[in-house]
Amino acid sequence: MSLLFDSDERRIDFVLHPTDLSQAAERAFHHALALAIRHGAQFTLLHAMGRRATDNWADFPSVRSKLAEWRSAGTTQEFEARIRQASVNKIEVDIRDPVAASMQYIERNSVNMVVLATVGRSGLARLIRPSRAEQLARESRLLTLFVPEGGRTFVNGATGAVTLRRILLPVDSFTDPRPAMLQAVRVAELMDDPAIEITLLHVGEGEETKLTDVPQLPFCKWHVVERSGDVVGQILSMADEIEADAIYMSTAWSKAGFGRVEGGVTERVLAGAPCPVVAVPIDRDATTSG
Repeated sequence: MSLLFDSDERRIDFVLHPTDLSQAAERAFHHALALAIRHGAQFTLLHAMGRRATDNWADFPSVRSKLAEWRSAGTTQEFEARIRQASVNKIEVDIRDPVAASMQYIERNSVNMVVLATVGRSGLARLIRPSRAEQLARESRLLTLFVPEGGRTFVNGATGAVTLRRILLPVDSFTDPRPAMLQAVRVAELMDDPAIEITLLHVGEGEETKLTDVPQLPFCKWHVVERSGDVVGQILSMADEIEADAIYMSTAWSKAGFGRVEGGVTERVLAGAPCPVVAVPIDRDATTSG
């Protein structure tokens, strides 16, 4: 399997963060802002006007004040040039449906990454109230970072420090893992000292994942783990075992394998993930290649 890291695939240069002004959304805001300034990307904070009387757009953390706080902590010195390159917008739209508001914005702008807060739900609660975050990721088919309400984060909200060293990347025989591998390796661009560990996890029977299948890069250490049993359970267990900072998954939202529309692996991982999850969209017909 070959992986071309000099691919002409677009890098992250436009980050959208839809927010509902909740505490969970504030955690996602920290991740969206940290990623945007480190990529020198355009950043839009978008709020769809809701029905709640408690919505207070003015009280939500401002980008300027948060950057000032991070500068005081000394964690942005290496990225000042990128911060100056970044463009920031804070928009409130008169649309009640956050998915519709976000899709309208995406259709009119060149967004290539979405950062969303998510609250894990499973079983009956999931059937009664499906995730709007997953709906937006499915409809937009953009690179999406889901930041859970609880659990580990890789951005310190008080300092802006990014700790994204240990990445879990599940692989299966149905879904091409290379898009997720490419995005995971690019994480090194965000670090002062680029050194990451990526654990490839294969659950089930079949062809083994070989260490020779991955590119040998000086800043990246690869681990390959074979497990049997329930796929989602093993992914979540491994994420806890290695204390993963993030889970990266190639996702075809409407096919068998990772990310089926109903009850797929991506959705079930999101329901119980102990850390942020990055869903990397792939074509529905994409399959692993030798």
